[in-house]
Amino acid sequence: MSKTSKNILPKKEKQTDYFLFLLFFATILVFIKGMSSDILNFDDNEYFENYPEVINLSFESVKKYFSSYYVLMYQPLPILSFALTYSFFKLDPTAHHIINLGLHLFNIYLVYIFIGKLTNKSIIKKIVAFLFALHPLAVEAVMWFSCRSSGMYVCFYLLGLLAYLNYQQESKLKYLIFCGIWFVFSLLSKAHAVTFPLALMVIDIFIYKISIGKKLILSKIPFLMLSLFFGIITLLNKDTANNITYSVANYSIFDYFFLLNYEILWYFLKVVLPTSLAPIYVYPPKMEGLLPTIYYLAPIIIGALVYLVYKNFKSRSYVAFGILLFFAILSVSLQILPSRQVIVADRYSYLPNIGLFFIIANLYAEWAEGKINSLKKIKGKQYLLYFLAFVLMILSFKQVGIWKSNMTLADRIIESNPETDYIGRAYGIRANYKKDVIKDVNAALVDYQKALDLDSTDWIASYQAGLIYKSLGDNSKAIDYFNKAHKSDMENPMPLCDIGVIQLEIKNYDLALKFADSAIKVYPNSAKGLNLKAVCLLNLGNAMDAERFFTKAILANPNYTEAIKNRGIVRLKNLNNNDGACADFRKAAELGEPGMDLILKDYCN
Repeated sequence: MSKTSKNILPKKEKQTDYFLFLLFFATILVFIKGMSSDILNFDDNEYFENYPEVINLSFESVKKYFSSYYVLMYQPLPILSFALTYSFFKLDPTAHHIINLGLHLFNIYLVYIFIGKLTNKSIIKKIVAFLFALHPLAVEAVMWFSCRSSGMYVCFYLLGLLAYLNYQQESKLKYLIFCGIWFVFSLLSKAHAVTFPLALMVIDIFIYKISIGKKLILSKIPFLMLSLFFGIITLLNKDTANNITYSVANYSIFDYFFLLNYEILWYFLKVVLPTSLAPIYVYPPKMEGLLPTIYYLAPIIIGALVYLVYKNFKSRSYVAFGILLFFAILSVSLQILPSRQVIVADRYSYLPNIGLFFIIANLYAEWAEGKINSLKKIKGKQYLLYFLAFVLMILSFKQVGIWKSNMTLADRIIESNPETDYIGRAYGIRANYKKDVIKDVNAALVDYQKALDLDSTDWIASYQAGLIYKSLGDNSKAIDYFNKAHKSDMENPMPLCDIGVIQLEIKNYDLALKFADSAIKVYPNSAKGLNLKAVCLLNLGNAMDAERFFTKAILANPNYTEAIKNRGIVRLKNLNNNDGACADFRKAAELGEPGMDLILKDYCN
């Protein structure tokens, strides 16, 4: 490394800087109303419902975190954090949100220190830190519980960058080792960290004046190898490959050029005009083989912006540094070949935007110093800065409200996107809220049907509609929707179990038993299927086998109170096992099964 690099970076400020405390206070003020927001049926719930090891923390569970994909991603450290949080706070949403906010506050501090090492001008690091903290594009990374991976990867990424700057300043090997360790932690948090070597190269070129060549590349070989290794792990996920296959079927190579230009344009424009933000931005549907007009205009607008930057800022190296740092960090999120269901996302710009914020801060500093001739006559520079800061805080405060509940989230997704099959998911989420929280089943049915109109393969919408019709006593429609759900997901035993329950209720025991067997065939450890089979056997006069299948249901789900109570009834009424029956009744009572106090009083005194 260059020996002259030691004096490039500014000296550490000794005085106490109260700006950070004010910024932390402002950040908490903006986000505080979101700390009680729900854990959403938008990936959040999947971590605790689909992965039993997350709610059962153990050494074996930890091993699984490091060898599995979760919600399509390899993210062992965030999963470990979910498990630890659950072990202390269960599903208390406030605790989970506070951890996300705490990560954001620490990341603000790291950005402040990082930018402070790149410039002697205090105003620049303050503006960058403020924009990172309170720009509306940052809200998703903080408020979406599932974005724990973004907060964690950015934290370790910034720690790695700071360690690298310390290494360049002091030439001590320990800092380079720390840099590598933080990089590995970042990779274990989210695959987006693979861009780390590119960010180091941009810093080398612009901050340390290392020329582009063999020396620059060779010095980053260990980092590049780690990026390659974790990149391969990410691509081995079959769902990523499925998304690529989907995009190939719907878009041509010609389309990809315009899609990519639109992505780039979107990220630039939303930094300066952060309005109409949404949790989801779907890929555009093609009308008569064509993309929307804005996609064809995007390359022209980008070309004009490139010319403007070159013409006006070619002597300002910080512009090139900020843009290249932005692209270096964002590069893996730019879908040259689409591998996700969304074309852009607020969270993808959480860290990359520090490059653009650095440009904005430097331009303001030059303007405040009277170095930009075309803007010299504008007065009240400081007041304009305060006004824009206030506007950003208001926009972010409103954006926080979008993440309050499944209803607010779904409403925003629906109103911000064209009607594609992926948006059917939002209608389903909203329907769940109307059914479970508002208790308006008719309104819920309308949304479930809309979800199915957009995506006929949505098994959840079919299944939930079936449950509603079952509760309304319309068994015919319930069975129809359960069958649709089964056809959409033939590996899920739930629709089969519910059809069996309907047959059981109308005393069609033989047919109910067939559906129970079908459910068990699909999933041998289906507690509901095993319980259903046991009830059918009992009604067909086979109490011994009924007890055996109730026991299997309990082994499959030790907290399944219905099966525990049922086994107690069989033991009491059919098998003359009073002690065993009372043990079951007491266990069911402990687990909260209603009506057990009266049964215990009558039979177990």
